[in-house]
Amino acid sequence: MVLLKWLLCQLVLFTALSHAFTDYLLKKCAQSGFCHRNRVYAENITKSHRSYYKLDTGSIAHDPLQNVLHATLVKTIPRLDGDDIAIEFPFSLSFLQDHSVRFVIDEKERTVANNSGLSISPQRYNKTWQYAFDEKFRNKVLNKTNSPELHFFKQEHIANSLWSKLSSFLSLSNSTRDIVHLQNGNISLDIFTEPFQLKIYLQNTLKLIVNERSFLNIEHHRTKQENFAHILPEEITFNMFKDDFLYSKQDTLPLGPESIALDFSFVESTDVYGIPEHATSLRLLDTSQSEPYRLFNVDVFEYNIGTTQPMYGSIPFMFSSSATSIFWVNAADTWVDIKYDAQLNKTMTHWVSENGVIDVVVSLEQDIPTIINRFTDLTGRPFLPPISSIGYHQCRWNYNDEMDVLSVDSQMDAHRIPYDFIWLDLEYTNDKKYFTWKSNSFPNPKRLLSKLKKLGRNLVVLIDPHLKKDYEVSDRVISENVAVKDHNGNNYIGHCWPGNSIWIDTMSNYGQEIWKSFFKKFMNLPVNLTNLFIWNDMNEPSIFDGPETTAPKDLIHDNHIEERSVHNVYGLSVHEATYDAIKSIYSSSDKRPFLLTRAFFAGSQRTAATWTGDNMANWDYLKISIPMVLSNNVAGMPFIGADIAGFAGDPTPELIARWYQAGLWYPFFRAHAHIDTKRREPYLFNEPLKSIVRDTIQLRYFLLPTLYTLFHKASTTGFPIMSPMFIEHPEFPELYGIDDQFYWGDSGLLVKPVTARDQLETEMIFPPGIFYDFASLNSFINDGTDLMKKNITTPLDKIPLFIEGGHIIAMREKYRRSSKLMKNDPYIIVIAPDAEGRAVGDLYVDDGESFGYQRGEYVKTQLVLENGHILKNDPIHIPENLVDIHSDTLRNTNIEKIIIAKNELQQNLKLKSYVAVKQDGKEYSFPSKLSYENDHKIVILNPKLDITESWELII
Repeated sequence: MVLLKWLLCQLVLFTALSHAFTDYLLKKCAQSGFCHRNRVYAENITKSHRSYYKLDTGSIAHDPLQNVLHATLVKTIPRLDGDDIAIEFPFSLSFLQDHSVRFVIDEKERTVANNSGLSISPQRYNKTWQYAFDEKFRNKVLNKTNSPELHFFKQEHIANSLWSKLSSFLSLSNSTRDIVHLQNGNISLDIFTEPFQLKIYLQNTLKLIVNERSFLNIEHHRTKQENFAHILPEEITFNMFKDDFLYSKQDTLPLGPESIALDFSFVESTDVYGIPEHATSLRLLDTSQSEPYRLFNVDVFEYNIGTTQPMYGSIPFMFSSSATSIFWVNAADTWVDIKYDAQLNKTMTHWVSENGVIDVVVSLEQDIPTIINRFTDLTGRPFLPPISSIGYHQCRWNYNDEMDVLSVDSQMDAHRIPYDFIWLDLEYTNDKKYFTWKSNSFPNPKRLLSKLKKLGRNLVVLIDPHLKKDYEVSDRVISENVAVKDHNGNNYIGHCWPGNSIWIDTMSNYGQEIWKSFFKKFMNLPVNLTNLFIWNDMNEPSIFDGPETTAPKDLIHDNHIEERSVHNVYGLSVHEATYDAIKSIYSSSDKRPFLLTRAFFAGSQRTAATWTGDNMANWDYLKISIPMVLSNNVAGMPFIGADIAGFAGDPTPELIARWYQAGLWYPFFRAHAHIDTKRREPYLFNEPLKSIVRDTIQLRYFLLPTLYTLFHKASTTGFPIMSPMFIEHPEFPELYGIDDQFYWGDSGLLVKPVTARDQLETEMIFPPGIFYDFASLNSFINDGTDLMKKNITTPLDKIPLFIEGGHIIAMREKYRRSSKLMKNDPYIIVIAPDAEGRAVGDLYVDDGESFGYQRGEYVKTQLVLENGHILKNDPIHIPENLVDIHSDTLRNTNIEKIIIAKNELQQNLKLKSYVAVKQDGKEYSFPSKLSYENDHKIVILNPKLDITESWELII
């Protein structure tokens, strides 16, 4: 029977792998007990206009040490046959950061009968923040240090003497609805006690209303026998104690119904963004007449496009065009409904999670970049990756053996196609046992790594959290008692690539240490070999015979925590433990890790890159990749890409060309293909496709100085690397729906990849200003005050790419086989003046591979063009010990060429016979005879200038 079950499982799996994703494997809201119950409750509350939750004013207290407001929220269940039932929920609120408010609603300690046999904790899980928040916030739960100054604003009536004791913190109005008023700088907040509601203001302007529609619902603990007495009139009992969905009927639901729900209304905005990952538009869809967005990490091979179905990762962060955001700090299965009301200029959202606590961080700012900055300050900045990892990655399932890898390596060089990483998928292992090598295919991994290292190249291997039963690694996981358990407390056994498998419990601190120990043994390499990196796939977790392609929700993790409570954060726990392992292993060489994860949560950006998963080689998947990558970028996790040119299926030559031209702009730039596809390494293509792809990859390398500068900005502010147009031009409402054209960070590079077949002309949108065609530097001017639409010719070898006037970018243009071999190359500065002849650009440089930048070993400078002919370099940071730093990258910072684009307003700008330089109080000049100009640009060759020095160049 076991064998038969296994064979049937494999048949279902491989049938699924040969077709698009099968919808029936995933629940719709109507099939999800808690989602359906809360949707119906919201509908009925809307009709009844009732509210059952109030804040007990007598319970309000201020903890001055923690700087937290505490109170009790009371849910009243009306009873016709006796006294009403009152359920208490502890409520806390504090100001977190300058412009953020955090509130938490828990449930009073829940008790269960001693003879219940319950093997999980009966308390609501309230520790998601410990995974999501950055370390600096984990150590102070509600930011008790550096707490904001709170001011008292006296209202017309003060209710009683209690408030005089709290007068520095709050006040109470004696109106028909009691109001607690709090003030923190520019943020103020009104708490309406009955019915419970929050109104949050920025500079006295209402921005967000919490529980405006009274959708607040907390399914408190009760037994099945007690259930009837504990139901509100608007509630239904659908699947409270069972699960009727075909693929999850065995869910034991040991604590019964325990969902939480709350509504949020964004005021003065009808555009909201975020909550990745979904294969749909950047601007979130109105779901009031369709399926809610679902946040539930699952394996969705060949996922459906244009739906709100869940995918591999979940970041429960949403913001509006009016720069107000919600972070729903919950890792359980979550659904989000959105309703736009243009008449009221309001966006109404409804958040529902299966269990846990209501833990919400609300931020209010003047602009969206600051909102993203706040969020990544709270959850951690995106890590600054090795510069090699933002080069080109060559991958497929699978390269067969060492000779295959080295053949790809040599062929890429022979055809002048640069690359930095080559990848090994599942088949490199011995019988799909992770932390092993297939000895007849990869007999000497150290030799392979040494050969790749000679040209500065790296190897990535796949290691997933499912472990084949009955070999050294899984045996140790079992013996150390760090495997995920089933609901009976036994080691859970499920099916994945190796067959019968167990799963490492990285939610356990000890489990993390065991996991790290496997890497230390596997990566036991000579100290000079630091070019092996890791790919954590299938860590949603993906389980072939599991419900909805993932783990049963009643599995048990360390500390008796149910999988139901922590599902969306499991993948983060895996990749963070992996990152820590790599960092420790390479600590003697101070090498930065590179790590790719498929599953992610808020905070994953601290340690990992990700990608959009198992897509297909067709035009629809190319097109949807742009808003998907943009969505992750604005949700604080910018290091993301999509498999080029589609994982499953064989792409046409045209699709390959266009996908590389789009993928060039992904922060993570990787080609990947399914094991059943034809080989499609770039050197195999016929002309002209091979030259188009080669030139595209080379352009990525030429732009690495600018891209690495964008990554640095993301690592310090969270600023998107692929950035929606509304980030740069928020003044145009029309741009809030654009997700097929974007900027590369704040570099001024504006691109609209071609994502349709036979598209020889592309319409682009241009804000007012001057724009320069990147390839020719031909310019045109939008001299109006509105957006301009312009058709751009796009033959197969043309990328619709422009530089917006007012920007300066840095490049290197010598072909090298890898990024490491470019470290000594001089820089090219490209200047695109605006209408006033001004342009600005930053350049960030470090050694590209170590943590030295954290010790100040980096160069950052700003280049400024004034009046169209004066270029200034103003170093922002230069290491004090620059001459002593062992980094060729920091010592070789010369400029070999300066290119100034010309526009029709600057036609009188001419190159003089001598170019003057002011530096260190002295002025000198050099002949410009080697330089040249044409109608579109002035080119100054070999100016003998260095970005680490202050100087002024007069042209």
